[in-house]
Amino acid sequence: MDWRTVILGTGNTIVVAAAKEDTGGAFSLLDYELAPGFASLPHHIHAREHEAVYVLEGRLLVLLGEHEHVLRPGDFVFLPRGIAHSLCNPSPEPARFLLVLMPSGFERCFAELETLLESGSGLEPEIFARVLARYGVQITGDGYAAHRWPTPFRRRDGASRPRVVDTGTT
Repeated sequence: MDWRTVILGTGNTIVVAAAKEDTGGAFSLLDYELAPGFASLPHHIHAREHEAVYVLEGRLLVLLGEHEHVLRPGDFVFLPRGIAHSLCNPSPEPARFLLVLMPSGFERCFAELETLLESGSGLEPEIFARVLARYGVQITGDGYAAHRWPTPFRRRDGASRPRVVDTGTT
């Protein structure tokens, strides 16, 4: 298995463009395609890394703490470590986004999850939580509950330039 290309179910593909070995551990860069109606991970908290998301195609629902944001192509959001968050695709089309993890290391978790899926053992919540815990990630609350889908998002300014989502964390 090439750990740099991970498939987590139909239509969920992660390509690790830059890993720990490529950046001296400073960051990793993932090109992530998320199938319609799927979430990347249950609502969770990272203890070790910050994340940054830049949407290339489709729409991406980001739940950061208690706030929902729907991102469209050209939108960016920063997800600081220690803050509960989740990402899912609320639209009927695939969503594609770049995910930066700072520092690197968590990118290996996706290959481990793929191996579990391929082995046929499935990803029972307890097994899934154990794998994530090895990478310093904790599922919060009922992380397996269905995501809520908000009303369609519209840019306020109507501009085509990237919109940075203010998460109130600065």
